[in-house]
Amino acid sequence: MTKTLYLLQSHKFSYENIQATLVCPKCDEVFKKEFPLDLEGQITEFECPVCSSASEADLPSKGLEQQEEFEGDLYEVGEENIEEEEFDESY
Repeated sequence: MTKTLYLLQSHKFSYENIQATLVCPKCDEVFKKEFPLDLEGQITEFECPVCSSASEADLPSKGLEQQEEFEGDLYEVGEENIEEEEFDESY
């Protein structure tokens, strides 16, 4: 395994992925990369897009409060879809 880690400057969760701003430990270049939500809270290895050196990134995970809020949003969207289907069927 690689012993160097990319420095995570910032991150943002979306419904589909994790958007991260990282700094390469070898060349000190700042770059942005998107990761699937499946990798949340895991360490993943990939090559720097600038210098091609392999390093690891420790991806953040949502806090319990954020997860509950996200799941609540998904539930509300599901409820809206059910209500629309019931409305369509009544006409």
